[in-house]
Amino acid sequence: MTRRKRGEDGQMTMLIVGFAVVILLMVVVVTDISKAFLVRRDLDATADGAVLAAANGLAAVYAQPSAGGNAAIDPDQARRLTAEYLDDVAAGNRFGNLDWSVDVEGTTVTVRLTSTTELPFRPPGFPGSADVASESSAIVPIR
Repeated sequence: MTRRKRGEDGQMTMLIVGFAVVILLMVVVVTDISKAFLVRRDLDATADGAVLAAANGLAAVYAQPSAGGNAAIDPDQARRLTAEYLDDVAAGNRFGNLDWSVDVEGTTVTVRLTSTTELPFRPPGFPGSADVASESSAIVPIR
């Protein structure tokens, strides 16, 4: 039979509680990071689809037989095609506070999407949401 020293009662309980708290915080942080990552991945796919819709639509508009040079791409047309795509895929319903922009430079179209996602857990001192952004570019072939 082993004898305990005085004052050591409850030490193992404190150690177990401490480890449980650390493990719980790790689960919370990993879950929040995973949620932000999955939203970012979905936002990336949406940005890719939007820029391809704009580029393909612009390519159809600007396809010119025997064109001697590059035509000037209309930024308003690129914005319209992007907006149509985002409406078709209901991006405004899938992403919170969705904001988007379209830039046209030469024959390149760039779509930028930003969104705010609510995180599943909010530990003390951590924000309850995360800002997520994505950017995608495509070159419009002008024939």
